[in-house]
Amino acid sequence: MTNNDLYAKLPQDVIFQILLKLPTRSLLQLRCVSKSFVPLISHPHFLRLHISSSSATAAPQPYHHLLYYESSDYTKSYFSFHVEKTFSLCKLIETPFKSVNGYLRLVGCSRGVVCLFDTNYFTFVGTVILWNPFIGKFKILPCLQGLNCFGSNFSHMAVGFGFDHRTVDFKVVKVLYDCDSEHKFLPKAFIYGIKIGSWRSIGLVVPCFMPRNWSSSVFVNGIVHWLAYKLPEFNGPPNCIMGFDVVDEVFKLMELPQNLGPNCNELRLSPSVDKKSVVLFVSDRENVGDTWKVWLMNDYGKVESWTRKFTVVLDQVFFPLKLVSDGEVLAAISDEKLVLFDVGKEEIKDLDVCGLPLSFGAASYMPSLALLDVGEHFVK
Repeated sequence: MTNNDLYAKLPQDVIFQILLKLPTRSLLQLRCVSKSFVPLISHPHFLRLHISSSSATAAPQPYHHLLYYESSDYTKSYFSFHVEKTFSLCKLIETPFKSVNGYLRLVGCSRGVVCLFDTNYFTFVGTVILWNPFIGKFKILPCLQGLNCFGSNFSHMAVGFGFDHRTVDFKVVKVLYDCDSEHKFLPKAFIYGIKIGSWRSIGLVVPCFMPRNWSSSVFVNGIVHWLAYKLPEFNGPPNCIMGFDVVDEVFKLMELPQNLGPNCNELRLSPSVDKKSVVLFVSDRENVGDTWKVWLMNDYGKVESWTRKFTVVLDQVFFPLKLVSDGEVLAAISDEKLVLFDVGKEEIKDLDVCGLPLSFGAASYMPSLALLDVGEHFVK
């Protein structure tokens, strides 16, 4: 009896459970060497099981650090993948997408799908791209059309990306603002789901405002988080966090720590190490060098649980990207290098990655088969 005969006698659900125990790379290899497994691995139900976090029998997948950055001469941009603990380089990819509008932004990453936003400096225009670098497939989302979404005084937009575990769907949210209008303007929100394949209005009151420049986001606990303002007045750093729940499709407002200090002049947001809460970097810029205080929301959603963990001080300007362990901060420094700063040991490790400091974006990446059934392949 051949292996094909053996598998032919097994129920499909049993085969799916066996396949779920294989790493993602092995599944792709299996599709290449056995035609009989192509329809099984590409089956919508199996893809749903593989992507869904509810599958307790699925094989554990390794996380990687994903970096996006532009070269120092502004001519190229790259994605690099690094081992989670050692930060050694696994793969370097020159960005396969050429920006049409001037700036390619890393919106976020979830379940193996990277969300990019091709926009201009003021985020007045933009195209959303969903990309699975592991399988080399992508999907360019349509523009907002026919939804009466752009008013005559439209100014800019914010973009967020996340995974809806309830419906096993990837969702993109756009928030449209008009902070230049002399008239009262209520921001509008629209959402795109891969399953439906179109934009729709959410019809909710957007509780916060964001200025006319790129607003990065953090996705944890099913919620997209942006640093924002309670009123359309942008004097000083943001004064709250606006969240959007991609499962229930509702907005939330979260307060920042109350005692950030009088010298606070810049804020940055990051996922916590366990990816279950958020970290806030607070800058107190001195005449020489930089000082960033690191705050952690210990109990997610509870304002009183904000705790100041430690302070990072360097003798040059730097931009924290991510908290990678309880005492290590990934940062881009002013001499165009990426470093890992160990607070306890007061040591700086050069990661041999060079790029424009303000172009760096960081996320956690885990390989998956997402977009296998809906994405397009690159044409070389």
